[in-house]
Amino acid sequence: MKTRAVLSQLRPYVPGKRIAGGIKLSSNENPLGPSPLATAAINDTLGDLHRYPDGGAGELRSAIAARWGVSQEMVVVGNGSDEILVMIAGALIEPGTNAVTAAHTFSQYSFATRIFGGEVRTAPMKEGRFDLDAIADQIDAATRIVFLCSPNNPTGTVVTAGELERFLARVPPDVLVVIDEAYGEYVTTADYPDTVSMIRDGAALVRLRTFSKIYGLAALRVGYGIARPQIIDAISSLRQPFNVGSAAQRAATVALGDHEFVARSLENNEREKTRLCSFLEERGVPFIATEANFVCARFGDPEARDVARKLAERRIAVRPLASFGMDDHLRISLGTGQEMDALYEALQAILGG
Repeated sequence: MKTRAVLSQLRPYVPGKRIAGGIKLSSNENPLGPSPLATAAINDTLGDLHRYPDGGAGELRSAIAARWGVSQEMVVVGNGSDEILVMIAGALIEPGTNAVTAAHTFSQYSFATRIFGGEVRTAPMKEGRFDLDAIADQIDAATRIVFLCSPNNPTGTVVTAGELERFLARVPPDVLVVIDEAYGEYVTTADYPDTVSMIRDGAALVRLRTFSKIYGLAALRVGYGIARPQIIDAISSLRQPFNVGSAAQRAATVALGDHEFVARSLENNEREKTRLCSFLEERGVPFIATEANFVCARFGDPEARDVARKLAERRIAVRPLASFGMDDHLRISLGTGQEMDALYEALQAILGG
């Protein structure tokens, strides 16, 4: 059994608020829903609900491998990226070791580390961005993992190719760098790292992606990691049997090839991102330039909580960021044009002007 000291450090994940019948802009979901092809694929699996799924997720791993030009041995599939994070930590973390990440990022990096009794070290950020030099300074002989998030949740900022290359040159060879690219499909900057090429070149790197965001399959919980085969072997030793269901595997496989749906999702995201940033700028609300499907805006403290509460009273849910250590910010997911129009009308009434 885990000691009380370990259990006392664990904090359950705080999800984005859902308001029954309202507009949900709190969880960075795809407002267009899932790919129609993926929905059809789910229906095709319903006749086999009495059968266990493919334990090795062979078809899905093959599709992912083909998409990124790697071998199946370089791919692991999980029940969401969250499960893979726990598998990685389980393979490397034990009491007396540590993992390093940034101060304001996805809480599951810390959660996965603390499950296995590891210490979590956090480095300060610069204007919502990972400070890789500060992270490198935190690494010592007991460090086993570095967790990076690019685009970062909740700020939407990315680690550039040059920054990552310089950082990897500073990281000891026995430290695994995990780069979470859950929002990678939304990135438009030309300076985004080609992490798969870095892995092919031998980097001790795990690149995570998910089907929960642009592919619109959040309810099915499918994530995947790409790394060198020996790293995947170590991670996979902690994989639970049948960890990803048949419907989830089939839907993800089909969604990966629905390029038209992805293009429509990107088009909606870019249009609504431009509109939201313009709206905030016109009203003097500071925000962080984003490469994701959300915008992190600073309303002040306690003003941010007041704005979130007043929006909830109008049946619109956004994400207060107290659990990320950013009490004065809100994270606003990008919805459909109609959903965003409702948000602007509500914010105009709340903010005035």
